[in-house]
Amino acid sequence: MNRTLFAVVFAALALRVSAQTPSPQPAATQKSDGSKVVAIINNETVTQAKLDQLYNRAGAAMRAEYEKNGGKAAFLDNYIRKRLLIQEAMKAGFDKRPDVQSDMDSARESALFDRYVRDVVSARIIGDPDVKNYYDEHPSEFERPEMVKVRHIVVVGNGAGPRPKTKETAMETIQKVYSDLYSKNTFPPGTNPVAAARIRLSNFGEAARLYSEDGSAVSGGDLGWTAKGALDPQFENAAFNMKPGITSGIIETRFGYHLIFVEDKKPAGIAPFDEVKQSIREFLFAQRAAEVMEVVTKLTNELQSTSKIAIYPENIK
Repeated sequence: MNRTLFAVVFAALALRVSAQTPSPQPAATQKSDGSKVVAIINNETVTQAKLDQLYNRAGAAMRAEYEKNGGKAAFLDNYIRKRLLIQEAMKAGFDKRPDVQSDMDSARESALFDRYVRDVVSARIIGDPDVKNYYDEHPSEFERPEMVKVRHIVVVGNGAGPRPKTKETAMETIQKVYSDLYSKNTFPPGTNPVAAARIRLSNFGEAARLYSEDGSAVSGGDLGWTAKGALDPQFENAAFNMKPGITSGIIETRFGYHLIFVEDKKPAGIAPFDEVKQSIREFLFAQRAAEVMEVVTKLTNELQSTSKIAIYPENIK
């Protein structure tokens, strides 16, 4: 797997306690067009749709690694750090330097070439039937364990973390959060269960942004899809035994005191084709790269023969 320097430096770790958790922020809002906001970085808005797009473009191998270590919340945390550095560079006018602009132009051109080869040219060799056949013939490669999509609120009580406090004070804080959530999540008989679940999720995310003391706070405590073995044992035991859509009681782990909210569950089994078809296509592309390059060479030869091209060797130094 090719990994950028940024990904290496800021590799996400599940349930880690950030040394510099952002200050409490208001609940995520919606833009005027109705799109949901997942983060605001110095007045730069990141919508849920943009986060999903960035995450899906990260590549199957990198997404799989994130799914084991914090999911989209960890990805968003890394993206925020990246954008902060980019904002600093732009404030300093670094993006206006001729050599930097040249590199940016080259990167844009390379991205267009690579995507066109992958998505259009390679389709002559790796079609949808090829991808589906591989899926049908290799079911063991797509087995997955039971997974939960989980959020949490953590309050640290060992004198560490962004807001140091004693265990007693931490317990008082998490009890207050639990009581507030309980009062907000009590609905009269006859309430639509789907609507109630949405409200519970929204309330939990708001509380996580305000009170949680780790890097997932900015995304409402979202730890993404997680398989067994990736989280603290006490936390994991509670999460995998909960029903989706409700808030847990107070769970103590070595990281602090937690409240847990399970959004959804996936049973153990074979991952659906739609979830893995892009990763299969990427794998087949790598396996048949030589064939793809033969097609690219043939295509560029054809284009070269039908295009108007002028070369001035006397100006090549």
